[in-house]
Amino acid sequence: MRGIPKTSLDRLAHYHYYLKQLEGKHRDFVSDERLAADLNLSVSAIRRDLENLDPMLTISKIHQVKRLLQIIEACLGYNRPNRAVIVGAGRLGKALMDYHGFKTCGLDIAAIFDQDEDIAGTYIGDRQVLDLEKLEEMIVRFHVHVGIITTPPEAAQNVASRMIEAGIGGIWNFSLAVLKTPAHVATQNSSLYGDFLELKHQMEETGSP
Repeated sequence: MRGIPKTSLDRLAHYHYYLKQLEGKHRDFVSDERLAADLNLSVSAIRRDLENLDPMLTISKIHQVKRLLQIIEACLGYNRPNRAVIVGAGRLGKALMDYHGFKTCGLDIAAIFDQDEDIAGTYIGDRQVLDLEKLEEMIVRFHVHVGIITTPPEAAQNVASRMIEAGIGGIWNFSLAVLKTPAHVATQNSSLYGDFLELKHQMEETGSP
């Protein structure tokens, strides 16, 4: 995924979902114009995104659905599974634990942890919430690559530091804390609070009630 602009990366999941629908309907080909119309994008944006994926895709304006899916899945690493752990077994942590879509994109949630004694030992479905003291051990034992943080902000930095010390290569931060991480650790911040503020701002800009 090196060299692909973030705007294009952000749209790849939408391309993938759309193409899987076409595949399910036994559609073998799709045009730039059809992609643009159904994904609410301009044809020029479609062409730029496809060029970022593979310059050869811009030779034709009609594409084989199966081949385009393979290219997107290779780019997103669908065939290179990553193990992850979640720290924070509150409502958001539980929702992420139950989300089956992660498996389709190559993310395997190996375990979920919480430091609250009343939560550790309980179950989410058939998965037991583990005590946070076991975090480093599990990261090493199961060769975990991704750490997902859904803790309160004040606990997030300590959790991130422990993950990094244990060998985590990427952190997905759902807390409001601004994490300090070394350059070799990829960090993605996802804030529901921030996303809502952005939506609210857009509504005000467009004059929506």
